[in-house]
Amino acid sequence: MEKRWWQIEGFDGTKSIFKIRVPVHLLGEKQAEEVLRRLVSQHLSKDEIIGASLNRKDKRSTLLDVKRTSLPFVLSCGENPFYVARIETE
Repeated sequence: MEKRWWQIEGFDGTKSIFKIRVPVHLLGEKQAEEVLRRLVSQHLSKDEIIGASLNRKDKRSTLLDVKRTSLPFVLSCGENPFYVARIETE
């Protein structure tokens, strides 16, 4: 049986600052998005966290928005540092 996991990595520019693998059955897509937001928020000021959490889109910062690409499927969050998550198989 094929093993699948989330490969979650953090980068400061091109320098790797964090790396972990989590089995897919323990972390769904929405949870992976939330993990990325939490990891990015460690590098933000309190004002930036509040600004990224506002309801009004015209006033809200995008610092904690999760972006998606489909080929290959990758979730990303943050500017610099930033974090990415992708599903890998073995």
